[in-house]
Amino acid sequence: MRKHQWFAALLSLICTGLGMFYIGTPGMIIGGVLLMALQGAALYIFFITLGFLGLIIGPLVIVLHIVGLIIPIVYFNYRSPKKPMFDEKRRRQLSSPWKIILRTLIGLALFAGSIYGGYTWGSSPFMKTAAEKRVVQEAAESYLEQKYSEPFKVTEVSYTWAVSSYNLRAHSEQAPDLEFTLNSDDGSPPTLSNDTYLNLLWGKQLEEQLKPLLDELYPNQAFAQAYVFSDSETLERNYNSLGQEADGAVRQNVSLIVFADLTAANLPEEQERVLELIRKLPSVTVKGETDLQINYYPSDLNTPDTAKKIGQDFDYMRGLPSTHFFREFDISKMASADDIEIREM
Repeated sequence: MRKHQWFAALLSLICTGLGMFYIGTPGMIIGGVLLMALQGAALYIFFITLGFLGLIIGPLVIVLHIVGLIIPIVYFNYRSPKKPMFDEKRRRQLSSPWKIILRTLIGLALFAGSIYGGYTWGSSPFMKTAAEKRVVQEAAESYLEQKYSEPFKVTEVSYTWAVSSYNLRAHSEQAPDLEFTLNSDDGSPPTLSNDTYLNLLWGKQLEEQLKPLLDELYPNQAFAQAYVFSDSETLERNYNSLGQEADGAVRQNVSLIVFADLTAANLPEEQERVLELIRKLPSVTVKGETDLQINYYPSDLNTPDTAKKIGQDFDYMRGLPSTHFFREFDISKMASADDIEIREM
């Protein structure tokens, strides 16, 4: 009997109530079903309340699990002189391996079903099915193809229940490295909006135009990322054709990573260099406002490996502390080196 006792305890430790199915008496099976149902209900309540009842549900789940562990142990240690046939019935109940395996598998299936049901029903108001996401994906690809007259691939679809909207990532099949974002509501059919394809496409073109200027002022020291906004409804793909419709229609955000060891002694020299950059930026940007941000890092971090990682992901350096920082939302306001405030971090 000891073999059965420890095996039942092990099953109960793995899954709530499974050891009770292993024992297999009608009372044990009913009790096991009840414990499993309560586990699924607890999981459902946890998700439907967004985890706010976790401090109550967590201990309750643990108690249910412990109860399911204790009952088989008590069952095997119970002795009653008034019921001499009890031990014999218990031996017969555990004498058929195939029956034991069958009811244990049934118990395991019921446990898995209760957990799956609790999770699925509890989280369903806040999630979307794969089929629902596929509808949005197909609608987005169709929307982008019609808008830009070229094929696109949506690579990621996530749903935010709080605002009932989808966030998508996509890229043009002609430029798979240029991944951008767009949004969709959960209507039927879905309404797509806020795609950043042209903003990033213009930004990439501006980055290419910035390279000669950066090579002149920061040889092998600087990396740029650009993002371009346009108030007009144009679908113009050529960055240099922007800003011709109305003043202030375009805004350029230029972010630089510069590897330089700044000190109190050479800071004035860096201020002059930034001012020179600001004076020359209009020669490579289109008409409109330009926002400039520079993050400075120690020069010993400027290695081929770092350059490769920045090329793959410009935000790579955000995981490392910068030494100095400059930010100006409208560089046209910068008239002298005294206007350049490079802050130490």
